[in-house]
Amino acid sequence: MAAMADMVYGWFTAVQNQLGISVLKEIIVCIAILLVVFWKRRKNRKHLPPRPFKIPIVGHLPFLGKEPFRGLHKLTKKYGNVYGVYLGRNYCVILGDYKAVKEAFSKSTTTDRPDVAFDYVPDGVGFSSVNGQEWVEQRQYCVRAMKHLGIGRDSWETHIQTEVEEFVKKVSMYDGRPFDFSKLLTASIANNIGSYVFGNRLPMTKGNIEFLNTCVDSISQFSAQVGLRISFPFLADILIALGLTKYATYKKHIQQFNKFVREQVEIHKKNTVEENPNNFIDGYLKKIKENQEQNLGNSFNYTNMYGNIQAIFVGASDTTKTSLSWLLLAMASDIELQKRVHEEIDVVLGSEGNIQWSDRHSLPYTYAVIMEGQRWMTIAPINTSRIAMEDIKICGYDVSKGTIILANNWGLHNDTKYWEHPEKFQPERFLLEDGKKVNMKPESYVPFSYGKRNCPGEVIAMMEMLFYFVALMQKFTVLPPKGKLPRMEGTLGLTYHPVPQELRFVRRE
Repeated sequence: MAAMADMVYGWFTAVQNQLGISVLKEIIVCIAILLVVFWKRRKNRKHLPPRPFKIPIVGHLPFLGKEPFRGLHKLTKKYGNVYGVYLGRNYCVILGDYKAVKEAFSKSTTTDRPDVAFDYVPDGVGFSSVNGQEWVEQRQYCVRAMKHLGIGRDSWETHIQTEVEEFVKKVSMYDGRPFDFSKLLTASIANNIGSYVFGNRLPMTKGNIEFLNTCVDSISQFSAQVGLRISFPFLADILIALGLTKYATYKKHIQQFNKFVREQVEIHKKNTVEENPNNFIDGYLKKIKENQEQNLGNSFNYTNMYGNIQAIFVGASDTTKTSLSWLLLAMASDIELQKRVHEEIDVVLGSEGNIQWSDRHSLPYTYAVIMEGQRWMTIAPINTSRIAMEDIKICGYDVSKGTIILANNWGLHNDTKYWEHPEKFQPERFLLEDGKKVNMKPESYVPFSYGKRNCPGEVIAMMEMLFYFVALMQKFTVLPPKGKLPRMEGTLGLTYHPVPQELRFVRRE
């Protein structure tokens, strides 16, 4: 050590003798400045989330497979609950567990959506796609309007019961023969919300059933949060224009639905009821007129009206139909579980009693089956994308302004920290007090997203699912076609649809 000190001192003396005192001082000052700059840069260096390697242009997309939520879940196990990944040229932050989602989506700075999220839908999807004050105004108005029209209240229950009775009659006509139940279910559920939006039911003709099923499915398939359209919008639009991809067909159907919505609005403009409007269109037309007369200049306009109609109609139809479809497939796969549902309904309602929303507390096992169905087969496996509105931190990591944020809902519903054997269908996991009570809000359970931009129609969707499911279980035993088992496969869009298939609904004795 003494020898090294002597060597350094000798070097310092030599430099001093050759350069002089003044030059040496300047060198020392420069070194000090460089050290301070280096220290500050190191102190201010962003603590970015870890990320896997990327391939130029395509990023990590080729490694995620046909069901990206599974690939993203594997990356969560490797890189942690918050990590970055390139999907195409888009840098995204993935939230892989409940703690990260809760922290991120509780912030007021993560409520905006990227422009590309729904830009393919003519007139957009209203409060689901706009941002900032416009989103606040449109969401608040739509929620108030639905409540004013009675949705979610006693009159709404009566309306659903009537629609469910019609649906049960249609199912009975097949007399136990196998049929594709999902199309019929789409049209029936669409009528629940359609009557309030348009002021009248759509007759359940074959043409209307096909039209509604096609339009609702196309919007869902076009809206995949991980895929060609959102990762390479410019390329996708070129391929669509040339008719070289399935998205071209989807876009055609979306345009047809937008035309249908506009036609309905034109009918109401000619026959609008300004006093006490009894449907969403008349109410919104009245709001537009009032704002124009007062020259308010806010976000109430025809574009947002068309968009809100599309958001309400498709959102209320697709998610409920998809959840029920998976649930009925699960029942056909497990007859013993189905028998337990039958037994509980028979004790509480008998074979003819009408279900009420308040009965959910008297049917804990049946309601737990519905909740487990939403966890077990997550219909929105990847949350609709958000963006960071400013530089923020999530679980200690720096996330820059403009970064796309995606929550892997499927990963949350299959997290072994919260769910033992998540691959199994076990309604008991939602039951408390020896099966007499349901845990309504367990952790890591997000079927309707989380935070300030979660789905505003949660109660409506759960009410619909309960009414349809109980009515079907009350009257039928659900079975697969003879000699076959239900296929638990799906296609990923905005929601995870089961592949088209048939079931038998056999009248219970």
